[in-house]
Amino acid sequence: MKKLSVDFSVSATGPIRPLHGVNSGPMTKVFTYDCRPQFKEMGIPFARLHDVEYPYGSGEFVDIPCIFRNFDADETKEENYSFGLTDEYLKACMEVGAEPLFRLGVSIEHAPIKRHIFPPKDYAKWARICEHVIRHYTEGWANGFHWNIRYWEIWNEANGSSRNQWQGTPEEFYELYCVAATHLKEKFPHLKIGGCAWSHHWDKFIEGFFDYITAKPTRIPMDFCSWHRYYADVEIAVNSSAFVDEVLKRYGYEDAENIFDEWNYMEDWSNQPDSYVKLKNHIGAAHAAASLAAMQSRTSIQVACYFEADVVKEWCGLYEVDRMSIGAHGKATVRPLKPFYAFKFFNALYQMGEAVPAEITGDALYACAAKGNGRGGLLLANYGGEDTEVTLDLQGLPAGEIEVRRVDECETNVQLMRFDAKDALTLTLPMKNNSFVYVGSVID
Repeated sequence: MKKLSVDFSVSATGPIRPLHGVNSGPMTKVFTYDCRPQFKEMGIPFARLHDVEYPYGSGEFVDIPCIFRNFDADETKEENYSFGLTDEYLKACMEVGAEPLFRLGVSIEHAPIKRHIFPPKDYAKWARICEHVIRHYTEGWANGFHWNIRYWEIWNEANGSSRNQWQGTPEEFYELYCVAATHLKEKFPHLKIGGCAWSHHWDKFIEGFFDYITAKPTRIPMDFCSWHRYYADVEIAVNSSAFVDEVLKRYGYEDAENIFDEWNYMEDWSNQPDSYVKLKNHIGAAHAAASLAAMQSRTSIQVACYFEADVVKEWCGLYEVDRMSIGAHGKATVRPLKPFYAFKFFNALYQMGEAVPAEITGDALYACAAKGNGRGGLLLANYGGEDTEVTLDLQGLPAGEIEVRRVDECETNVQLMRFDAKDALTLTLPMKNNSFVYVGSVID
C-alpha cells in the first residue's frame, strides 16, 4: 500500500526554504512580455540574473561589459557606467518580491566569434568594477538604490565543456575568483560572495578550483557554492546535492550555502527537442513538483532557481504567450502551463514557513509538508511511476477549510474537494503517473 503520513502537531524540522526561485525577471523580451502577475502568484523568492534577455538585447543588461563598456576607462567615475536598462530590469524584480541573485560576469556566447568570455586584462580592476556595480544597487552609488540584494555570484559555468562561457585556462579562472572574491568580501563583509555556477556538481575543473583556492596562504572567501544539473531522474539532483555538501566539508567550506541555481527537465542531451516539449507538459510539471519536494525534504539546498522564466526561451515551462499586444498598445501577456502550479503549490507551503516530516511509502512518490500561521499543507507528486492510489493519514490538522487540488495529463489545477478540517483525516487519492496534488489550507 502506498501511504503518506503527516502529523502537523509535531515540532518543525526547519524552515521551508526558498527553492522556487527562477532564472530571469518578470519583464522580458526588452520589457514587452509582462509576467509580473504570474511571479506574484507563484511567490517567486529569487530571480537569478544570467543570460538576461538572451538573445534579445543581451548587450544591454546585467553583464559587466554591458554596464562598464570600456574596460580602459576609469572605474571610479560614474559616467563610465551604463546602468539604465539593468536598473529597469531589477526594478521589476523588486516590485514582485523576487530578490535578484546577481551573476557578475558575462552571458553565454554561442556565436563562432567570441567577444566577452575571455579572462579580464586586469583581475583587480575587474573586481573594482564589480565593487561599483554592487555599490550602485545596495548603497546608492551613481544615483543608485539601497536594495537588499544579498547574493553576488562570480561568473557562470567556466567549467562548461562547450567553452562558450570561458576561453581562458582553468588556472586563470581560479585566480580571477581568488582576486575578485577576496576584494568583494573585504568591501562587503555583510553580503554573500560566492560562485561559481558550475555546469555540473563535480569534475576535474571544479576539483582543481578547490585545490587552488585552498592552497592560498590566506582563506579565500566563499559564502556559497552554486551549481547546475539538468535531469529526468530526480535522484540525480538529490545525490548531486549530497556530493556538494561533502566537497564543501572536505575543503573546509562547510559553512558555505549549497545553491542549486539552474535546473530543469532533460532526458537526453542528444535529443533536446523532445525534452523541450515534455518540460512544458504534465511530465515537466510532475518533474518540477517532485524536484521541489525532494529538494526540501531530502537535501540541504538553501536556494534553488529553475531555468527558465523568460517566456521566449525554449527552457521556459512555466507559461506561454497569451495575448500579443506590444508597443503603444500595451504589454504582451502569458498564460500558465502545468508546471506553473508546482511553483504555486510549493509557495503555499513556503508562506506557511515551517517544515514538518512527510513520511511516505511507495516508489516514485515525492512529498513535503508545512505548517504555520494557523495553516498547514502538503505537496505530493507521483513522478515516473505507475497509476496508483495513495492513502493520506493526516493528524493535527489546523482548523479551517481544507482543499485538494490536482494537476495531471488531463487536469490543470482542478479543485477536487473542499471541506472543513478536523484534527485527523484519512483520505485515499487516485494518483496518475506524472501527476501531483496539493492538500491543505485553502490557497488564496
